[in-house]
Amino acid sequence: MPRKTPPLYALSVFEAAARHQSFTRAANELCLTQGAVSKQVAQLEAHLGYPLFHRYARSLRLSVQGELLLGYVQRGFKVLEQGMDAAAALTTPIRIKAPSCVVRWLLPALHDFAAQSPDIPVQLAGVHEHAVNFAQEDVDLAIVYKPLAALSDNEQLLFEEVMTPVLAPRLLRQVARPLAQESDLTHYPLLHPSHDKRDWRQWLAFRGATAVDYRGGTVFDTLDQAMNAALQGYGITLGDITLLARELAEGEVVAPFSPPWHSGYAYALASKPDEARPALHSVRDWLLAQCRQSASVSSS
Repeated sequence: MPRKTPPLYALSVFEAAARHQSFTRAANELCLTQGAVSKQVAQLEAHLGYPLFHRYARSLRLSVQGELLLGYVQRGFKVLEQGMDAAAALTTPIRIKAPSCVVRWLLPALHDFAAQSPDIPVQLAGVHEHAVNFAQEDVDLAIVYKPLAALSDNEQLLFEEVMTPVLAPRLLRQVARPLAQESDLTHYPLLHPSHDKRDWRQWLAFRGATAVDYRGGTVFDTLDQAMNAALQGYGITLGDITLLARELAEGEVVAPFSPPWHSGYAYALASKPDEARPALHSVRDWLLAQCRQSASVSSS
């Protein structure tokens, strides 16, 4: 017949008394009377069938059995504390920061994650900046945008930035001019994802068409704004083929030029240093797996 487990409360009183080597100091810590502590220990000794302390007129000393039991009790309470912390962590949302342009890719991935792991809450903040400072920002994961060669140890590649001109099919029909070569862009309103207009300048240099004037057109603050404007038929922009994968597959935008241009930049998933929460690892591993799956599909 299995032995009945002693009351957890009595074990906690024993642990305090053993740590202090005093019923009086244990009583002060636990907000009890000295008599209440002595009674709990005596009841525990009766339950176990052996003494835990040697009691003297002015001192208290652990018995051999008490000395041995104390280590197990303290380790047991430590495991319980870790278990409670782990359970509580599951109710704390995983906070993710991402550039606004990546949110269009991230939202479907997080939607699928929520269906698979509904007990792990996630909070998402879309921002303009492309970097993160975990020491100053209250986030657990962040998608950063930086040169591929500059990724650090806590940043794992999601996907490279691969750009190509994109526009809505209705704008192509409306203008009714072919986009067979770079000079044909003069017939279409250009959309610029950044104020310095570097995307069009670099793409034209990649194509060897540096004589094409790219300076006109509408300027936006972010790539996401420019891609959304292109989707609505307002012009042609450089768009990322990963971020626009669904729209390209469904024909909402078309990419008249090939091959696409690799900018040398990348989107990477940065993790908060020394963060050991299993829930965070689950979210991180899911996002990385989604990228691997997308890469496998696009290469097949």
